[in-house]
Amino acid sequence: MPRIEFRVKPHGVLPGTQMVEFWRDGVFVAGIYPHEDSIQIVSKYIDGVKQKLGHPPVVVVHLSKSKG
Repeated sequence: MPRIEFRVKPHGVLPGTQMVEFWRDGVFVAGIYPHEDSIQIVSKYIDGVKQKLGHPPVVVVHLSKSKG
């Protein structure tokens, strides 16, 4: 089972903004941060996105285990 960590850190480019870092087995995998009236998820490991309908609707972001 992979070791998963979420870390809250100051955003390096947007002063006064916090971001969440997603780490898997000690490797930085993705960053999540506010952007205008939404959020952004940034990662070199994104390999697919899908939407699940329901209440509330869900967006599922697939992250590969290695650089794509």
